[in-house]
Amino acid sequence: MSGDHIRQYGSGNLGKVVHSGSGDIVTGGKYTAAGPDAHAAALDTLLTELQALRHHLDAGRRAEVDAAVREIGTHPSGEGLRRVLERIAGIAAVLGTVGTPVVTAVMALMGSS
Repeated sequence: MSGDHIRQYGSGNLGKVVHSGSGDIVTGGKYTAAGPDAHAAALDTLLTELQALRHHLDAGRRAEVDAAVREIGTHPSGEGLRRVLERIAGIAAVLGTVGTPVVTAVMALMGSS
């Protein structure tokens, strides 16, 4: 039998990673946040990804994202936060691969809440 057989278990697994250079293999940041800082780190990531996404949006969608960011700034909890995150993810999802980092950041933020 030839070829690689890879089984992944648990979150954060990448499967087979081949590294032929020097330095660390980094995915999502070299150091991961834990505990109460996980939410803050996930929020920072989302805001950074949204800033990068803005130039791919038309004026109407940009205004929607800006309103959602302002709403996040009011620190909604529970259902309110979930609604605004789903709204952001929906906008990013229709952009395809360009929006993928935002969708990933939303999922991480929902997981840290």
